[in-house]
Amino acid sequence: MKLLLKLTLLTVWICLASTPLPAAAAEGAVANAFSPLKGKLLAGKDAVLFINGDSTSFSEYGPYYHFARALGEETGCTVVLHRWAEWVVSKPTGPKEYAPPVILYQGKAGPKLEVYLASLPGAVAGDMFAGSRRGKALGEIPRPDCALLHHGHNMANFPTAFQGDASSGRGLFLAAVALTSMQWPGVPQGIVTQNPWRDGDPYARIYEVLRGVARDEKQMTLIDSYQRFIAAGKRADLYRDNVHPSDRKDQDAGGRMVAEALLAAWHAAQPGAAFSTPGWQEHPGANLITNGEFAEWSAEQPVGWRVGGAATVVKAAEALLDGQASAVAVHPNGDKGAFLGKTLTEAECAAVRGRTITVAALVRAPAAQPRAYAALVCPVAGANKTFAFGDLNSGKDGWVWLVCSGIPVDAASKAGAVYLRFYPAFSLNPPVSNEPLLIQRVLVLEGTLEGKPAKD
Repeated sequence: MKLLLKLTLLTVWICLASTPLPAAAAEGAVANAFSPLKGKLLAGKDAVLFINGDSTSFSEYGPYYHFARALGEETGCTVVLHRWAEWVVSKPTGPKEYAPPVILYQGKAGPKLEVYLASLPGAVAGDMFAGSRRGKALGEIPRPDCALLHHGHNMANFPTAFQGDASSGRGLFLAAVALTSMQWPGVPQGIVTQNPWRDGDPYARIYEVLRGVARDEKQMTLIDSYQRFIAAGKRADLYRDNVHPSDRKDQDAGGRMVAEALLAAWHAAQPGAAFSTPGWQEHPGANLITNGEFAEWSAEQPVGWRVGGAATVVKAAEALLDGQASAVAVHPNGDKGAFLGKTLTEAECAAVRGRTITVAALVRAPAAQPRAYAALVCPVAGANKTFAFGDLNSGKDGWVWLVCSGIPVDAASKAGAVYLRFYPAFSLNPPVSNEPLLIQRVLVLEGTLEGKPAKD
């Protein structure tokens, strides 16, 4: 009798594990980045999940293996995982492509969930958009029904113009959102916070940046695993080392805790509810500077812009994005201080005085040069401050956004006091190549995102 009871309970458990969740939304369910994907799976349709991550998302005992397997168990779908087969971002330690797929969960019938784990140890958010990876990492996979960003530990050392300034850090993540939306317009996007460090917490500043981004943009879902580690007292079993959550076969409590945060967001998602993340760069409102797309030229340079140092500029029309016809190519000519700059006119300065602004530029730096670099100088609280922002693509050789978001410009700023510069070869050493920095588009917008006024 006991054996029969056990077999009956086991049968019930197996049936429950393989039975699709009801299509009706749970009480309190909301539209979030998982809603379209969840709706497709529950309707018996195939779906695709994409993750752009670093080493904390990489392990086969880490959060996304646990999360993907759990989705198979809950919905009864077959889960196929493709993991990026490259082990160290700074070395040629693996093919730049997805490894052969593995089946994490075999459903008896029904839909298939394809999971593309574009995870790269030591990486930052833009590395999968580098020219050497972009095609296979992004261009050759099906359009995702949801895209998750799982980065931050390698992005915590962003520059600041004054104590408490997070404009460059905010820009790093907005740039990643923009690149993803350019690759797949409207794709639902979520950002997954990472764990705090076990001793100390340099990641805390990234966590606050992400909270700020989420407050400003409601059409992007923030999935909070950080607070779960805090609430658990940062127990030793949650960590593999001081930074990584435990994600090994013999100890995976940390990876499971991140997966629990993902599952909580999944369970909160209203199945099939409309949700998309628009490309904020496509609907910027009024651009507060003129000739930000370099359409007007006078003699040898774009109108309203000037070259500095040994720099020279020419029109370029190769390898452009966003449907634009041309860009400006800035050659350094052996000068590490060469730049293309714009000093805001009185009319342009009047448009930014007393406002919080975002500066964004779509650029491509060649692999032979240092990383792309730009700076905006403006008065803040009566003193000139330099807001420096580099790219989010440590691999270079690919189109990226340079973004600095949340710059407070003094109301008393005079014409000539606010200026912007782009450096094609900013470095301690003279450039070894004359390959140019391509700049396709420069936006100066009011607010912190989508041209909206800052909320904080």
